[in-house]
Amino acid sequence: MKLIFIFNSIGEIFGMITIINSMKRFCLCGTKVFFVLVLFGACALPAYTQENLWKELNDKATSLLQKKRYADGIKAGEEALKVAKNTFPPGNTCIADSMNLLGILYRTYGRYDEAGPLFHQALTIYKESSGPNHPNVANVLHELAEMYLLQDKYAEAEPLYKQSLVIYENAFGPDHSSVVDALNRLGDLYQDQKKYAEAIPFYKRALAIEEKTLGADNPDLASSINNLATLYYYEGDNTMAESLYKKALEIYEKEYGKDHPLIATILEKMAEFYEGTGRKNKAKQLTQRAKKIYSNYQK
Repeated sequence: MKLIFIFNSIGEIFGMITIINSMKRFCLCGTKVFFVLVLFGACALPAYTQENLWKELNDKATSLLQKKRYADGIKAGEEALKVAKNTFPPGNTCIADSMNLLGILYRTYGRYDEAGPLFHQALTIYKESSGPNHPNVANVLHELAEMYLLQDKYAEAEPLYKQSLVIYENAFGPDHSSVVDALNRLGDLYQDQKKYAEAIPFYKRALAIEEKTLGADNPDLASSINNLATLYYYEGDNTMAESLYKKALEIYEKEYGKDHPLIATILEKMAEFYEGTGRKNKAKQLTQRAKKIYSNYQK
């Protein structure tokens, strides 16, 4: 008769040795006893490790952030960081991952005094472990810039966005989505300050990349085109503004038809443009059409 024992941990193994010692008399009768040790890696470890726990908590916090359940996300993020510090050696990038995530969660609640130090600590770890030009460094620079932008600290945000942009370009190439995101955020930063002439080149470049990667008639681009048209209008370039408004309208009409609420949003901006450039009848027509779309859509 063969007795086969399967163990999941060292504790179970040593516990069973005592039992086996008491069974030696069976061996005298020809019974063979075999041990099958189920090992994880090179040695026996608990089936559920601390690393597993950290990953589960970090994934949970990320999921809750995506679902906008920020309070629950903060709890999971704080626990993940605690487990990371107790599990990994100082300077490990897993600790930085949790710091960056918790910083983002704190930022969503306006807890900037707590978010800032976490971003800076994560930045230090990534730079020391991966070098100053790693995408992880750019990611934290971008998140830190976002925090400053939310506080209207434009002077602090601007160089961080620009640093992240350079790293993304060098790491991923000029047409990557992270490059587009950084360009758009720099455009937003200047637009918020009413520096329209400085914002336009960043928006234009981002739009050119998306037209190249998504296609010039992609409906996701219409909003960006509409926004760019408005900036040209504010800068006094009415010819370019009108051309872009018409392009945005054409994209939306092609995708959604002529009576979708998104069409009305473009019509309202065009009406504002025509009103401001002295074409009041044209503006009135577009305003009436926009109102009709909204009215029909609500029925």
